[in-house]
Amino acid sequence: MKWWALVLTVMLIGLQVRLWSSDGGFIELRQLEQQVADQRNANKQLRARNDELLRQVKALRDNNDAIEQYARFHLGMIKPGETFYRFVPSKKNVKQ
Repeated sequence: MKWWALVLTVMLIGLQVRLWSSDGGFIELRQLEQQVADQRNANKQLRARNDELLRQVKALRDNNDAIEQYARFHLGMIKPGETFYRFVPSKKNVKQ
């Protein structure tokens, strides 16, 4: 009977080591749960960015004012007859 108790104790210790070790145990489970949470957060941010880009595309398709605003801001375009002024800071005002 003593022999079986010793064998069962050794088996229990072996199973506990396997359960708590990083090879498929609780530690790896926690790491995988953290990776899933990080990926869900990244997906949420990318979905928000995609929604914003879709909103911009729809505005550019349907609205001439949005096209003009985009051309002015991103492409530096001006209307015929407008005067473009560029203010360059003097060297005194530039911080180094």
